[in-house]
Amino acid sequence: MFARVTEKTFYQYLKCPNWIYFDAHALEKNVREPLMEQLIDDGLIEEKQREIISDRQEIAEVTAEDPEEAFRQTLAFMREGRQTIFHGVLIDKHWIGHPDVLEKVEGKSTLRDFYYVAADLKRSRFLRDEFKFQGSFYADLLERIQKVKPQMGYVITPDRTVLKYPLAPFVGEYELTLSEIEKIIAGKKPAHFVTTGCKQSPWFSSCVGESQTCDDISQLNRVWRQEVHLLEQAGVKTIAQLAASSVADLKRRAPLVHPDRLEIMRDQAVAIKEHRHIIRRAMAFPESPVELFFDIESDPLRDFDYLFGLLAVEGKKESYHPFFAASPAQEKDMWEEFVGFIERHTDAPIYHYGWFEKEVVWRFMSRYGISAAAKEALERNLIDVLERLRPAVILPLSFYSLKDIAAYLGFHWRADDASGANSVLWFEEWLKKKDQKRLQKILEYNEDDVRATAVLKQWLAQNAC
Repeated sequence: MFARVTEKTFYQYLKCPNWIYFDAHALEKNVREPLMEQLIDDGLIEEKQREIISDRQEIAEVTAEDPEEAFRQTLAFMREGRQTIFHGVLIDKHWIGHPDVLEKVEGKSTLRDFYYVAADLKRSRFLRDEFKFQGSFYADLLERIQKVKPQMGYVITPDRTVLKYPLAPFVGEYELTLSEIEKIIAGKKPAHFVTTGCKQSPWFSSCVGESQTCDDISQLNRVWRQEVHLLEQAGVKTIAQLAASSVADLKRRAPLVHPDRLEIMRDQAVAIKEHRHIIRRAMAFPESPVELFFDIESDPLRDFDYLFGLLAVEGKKESYHPFFAASPAQEKDMWEEFVGFIERHTDAPIYHYGWFEKEVVWRFMSRYGISAAAKEALERNLIDVLERLRPAVILPLSFYSLKDIAAYLGFHWRADDASGANSVLWFEEWLKKKDQKRLQKILEYNEDDVRATAVLKQWLAQNAC
């Protein structure tokens, strides 16, 4: 049976083209947890989807589980002119689209004096490239079915904001990507190229294994495909070759790559080859008798940020403070308790890892309000450790996630299966069964995250000053 192309195929291609290849051609199929499938491309759980579209007057829901039957039910609703179609299915040969919403608009089509446009319900408040590819795919399918192609694509956010984008400027890139996807499904093996997106693939270990076996340059952290292409044209095709090259020689052989990037890439090749870190510049942290380390746990399937964890470090004394909401209705109380804690520590730096914590804090600030003192403290004291680390330290790692770096430093999470994705599954299980052991596992995972952040910050303070 010929492998299908779905809207999720575009997400997979952008993250790791080999994801599509292995899904289509592997002898042993990788069966994934259904909820994990829903996490792909920022989708939302059905309960949240229903909440978002609950203000619509007329909703026709496609309920058939078999794709062909669901397609027939969708067509019937379209021919009837139903205003909103929920969970429709669009099929043409081996293409199958699952737009969250089909909406009727005025215009001529084979359906009479109306046609349909597609929208997806996403957690993200921003348009991403994968969303545009998916919207273009829906438009392609709709054109084949109703003989008129929508000109706009739509994403609906959890607060019911409609993000719209024109499809015409994206046609060339979409068609080129679709062509590459079809070639991969037909048997063309993509070149192995390790990216952070590979981590989301169930075939991650296979992708990394190929790159390590070949010693290819894509193992460098945050390297661009064009940079690798230019280095390969210059005859530098492996980590070993790059590590053995001088920066002056690389500048001569690859003049189109920025000199600063050549130096960073060469140093990282050395770090990987010799399995050691390299300090590129000194970094300073504010001095304070109390330091706070901050991490948030969220359930993206429900657009629900349910746990704010803080580790307070005062000399040798450490204390973990979880602020927890069992339901979205408790978010405001959780936020107010967290803000109250910050008001008692307005001079303490608040270390976090990556952009997510800051984005959530600003969102909660807007949604629930905040005192002037706490707002000023958060604006002044939030410190992204990853942002400080990147220009200062080169690590012998392909990925700079907190778990990768903390493992390099010798830190271990208590749960063998600790991961952000698994924490979502744990929380979903807790919501259904209210098992306190599962909740305790989530709290321990969050505490380990903040402790890992503290270990990293302390290591940087000792080694990169």
